[in-house]
Amino acid sequence: MTSHIVLDLKASLKTFARNKSTIFWTLAFPSVLILIFGAIFSQSTIRNDLYVQNQDLVDGDASFWSDKIISVLNETDAFNIRMVDVSINATDYALENRLDSLLIIPQGFNESTNLAISTHSDSSISMTLVYDQSSSSSAIVQSIVFGIVERMNFKFSDGQNFLSVDSLTIAPQRFSFIDFFMPGVIGMTAMTTSIFTSMAISSRFKETGVFHKLATTPLKRYEWILSRTIFNILVSYLGMVVMLAIGMLVFNMTITVDAISLVMVAMASLLFSGIGMIIARFVKDPDGADAAANVVTFPMMFLSGTFFQLSQMPQFLQTIAAVLPLTYVSEGLRAAMIFGQADQAIFNTALVSIMGIIAIIVGSWITKWEDD
Repeated sequence: MTSHIVLDLKASLKTFARNKSTIFWTLAFPSVLILIFGAIFSQSTIRNDLYVQNQDLVDGDASFWSDKIISVLNETDAFNIRMVDVSINATDYALENRLDSLLIIPQGFNESTNLAISTHSDSSISMTLVYDQSSSSSAIVQSIVFGIVERMNFKFSDGQNFLSVDSLTIAPQRFSFIDFFMPGVIGMTAMTTSIFTSMAISSRFKETGVFHKLATTPLKRYEWILSRTIFNILVSYLGMVVMLAIGMLVFNMTITVDAISLVMVAMASLLFSGIGMIIARFVKDPDGADAAANVVTFPMMFLSGTFFQLSQMPQFLQTIAAVLPLTYVSEGLRAAMIFGQADQAIFNTALVSIMGIIAIIVGSWITKWEDD
């Protein structure tokens, strides 16, 4: 009986060793998740970007209380303080640049604060915290800023509200986190659908000899790849329709679907279909294709701003995100579907289109129907 167990165990281990997909899901995928999430959350303090416009200047320098506020914000180590030029409209700047949080210290703030302290009354001039409620980090920034102001009130005036903060949302109230989240998921779906489908079909056709048979037909390689790409685009559109329907029916989501966003989804499918074809050229079997597709897609899912704000990641991960194509797909879709920023959406769509054309040309060129 023992020998039978040993023989069966050996057979199981050999099967496991030959199945690249199983090895990936068992060993590599958890390792990738640990590395990614560890890099994101291993910092003892996550520093959020806080933009500050100090309008209360004296001869070009910050007044006493405005300087005090900025100094205390810096000392918390919770923020990366980014100063905004006093000559620009801060709210418009926040909208145009899609800032998560921006604190405006108004002109006359120092005088109003001194008056409040001397008369033991509440301040008549408040700071304004402009924030994007669709951002997952904005609530954290609000909590910290309000906490700092409350502590300063107790420290300098025994609880008197000589400092106060008003909140003003950047995005229209109709937008929620699900609205912000949805374009990223649509882009991610286009990526996974196109890469996995392209690689699975290529590896399966290679293994079963279908490519060898296709080589004897009038069908050209570019025609076959174009057909598969159109199929991926149609499947991506179908997934987009289903996700939008769920978002609208279940979450009362309000989102805009325009020509730019539709073109972006098509170009994203083109790009990732080409990437799938390129990778499939170097994969010999379906199990290897699954593992390779996972290695490519999962890092992009978590490093392209689909689930986490890029500003919450360490700088080196933000640098990596800047070269990942899914980053530009997600940001372009958000610009078109959420923020109505046509220029940014068109730029991202054009960039993704150029990358897609290059990828599909390279994929067509290196795809072989005959064995080398």
